[in-house]
Amino acid sequence: MAEVRGNDPERPVREVEWAQRPDELNPLYNWATRDVLGSPSTLTEDYLKELKESGLICGGGEEEEHYRVELPRRGERICELNMEHPRVPHWLWVNEVMFTEFGVRIPFSSFHQRLLQRCFVAPSQFHPNAWSSIRCFELVTEYLELPQDPEVFLYLFTVFSPNAEGKSKKGYMSVRPGKYQRIFGLYEESFHDFKGHYFKVFPVGDHPPFWLTLERDAGRFPSYWSKDAGLNYTPVSYKGLNEEQRDTADVLLWLFSKRFLKPKAVLGNPERAREAILKMVGGKKTLALLRQAMQANPHSLAVPDPSSGQASSSNPEGPEQQVEIIPSPPSRKCGNDEMASAQKRPRVFDGSQRDLCPIDRSFDASGFIESNFLGPPCLGGSQ
Repeated sequence: MAEVRGNDPERPVREVEWAQRPDELNPLYNWATRDVLGSPSTLTEDYLKELKESGLICGGGEEEEHYRVELPRRGERICELNMEHPRVPHWLWVNEVMFTEFGVRIPFSSFHQRLLQRCFVAPSQFHPNAWSSIRCFELVTEYLELPQDPEVFLYLFTVFSPNAEGKSKKGYMSVRPGKYQRIFGLYEESFHDFKGHYFKVFPVGDHPPFWLTLERDAGRFPSYWSKDAGLNYTPVSYKGLNEEQRDTADVLLWLFSKRFLKPKAVLGNPERAREAILKMVGGKKTLALLRQAMQANPHSLAVPDPSSGQASSSNPEGPEQQVEIIPSPPSRKCGNDEMASAQKRPRVFDGSQRDLCPIDRSFDASGFIESNFLGPPCLGGSQ
């Protein structure tokens, strides 16, 4: 028996029997990475009870009586499914950090459910840094009264599997920003002490679990881990967004790509973050002016015509660089002043890029805000 301790000295831990080696566990899960198979849950019954009573899991409302929590059985891992209900999941695996660090609550928001379904990733299979980006996106769009659209998130971020054990193995899934599209930093450069802090959520009595349809014959999103996680996900291009989605993406990129937000500042104190972000952007008036600026200075990508023989940017055999004519940004003088006439200039992009962002990066959104509304960003950071 070995006592397992986390980084938090006050966190209760339990003695865990390190039974089989990862490669001796159930062969049904030999697709999982060794770090997953080698990480039993170290949470205690007392700690889990305190966590449930704190309201951090269900928010302290009426949902508290509709769900209960349990520790996994001895030797059970987070990637395992319920063999009695393999197709229609009877429980939901979750990581403690989702609730204690990022403010996720049960039942999940509509945005969370739609994103998980779109990516085909179980909530506990997303790495904590992925959840920090998901929650930051949700909060920032809420503060700015922008649509919370999974397609916009998947345009700004790419879902990928970072494991180093080959394509036949699958572990925690993560997200990374597209080139020129970083609007959030990392919550932690190296996230430690989370892989052994997981548990199960069950519905109480006949209450319909939020992860199932009302008929309880199908899941609204994956609740079990899968070796196929992320395979049904297809990257989103700017051309694939509708007008409202492009508008949302443009506003977020113009505001935060130069001075990305720090997730710890946003998630650590959401109310303070709301005030700071609204101060940073100057309120709805600034957003309206930014939208006017974008409408007055549309940027469109020149998509090569296949019949012309010009290689596309995603073709590895194509040219190393592409030259694109993009109008320069409008003058920062807004309000009653007229926009300066756009001057065309060549801009060179790396030809290996899958999807170029149509935003002109020389436009300094933070400078636009500071020079017009005297509200410097207080949650930004330099790249």
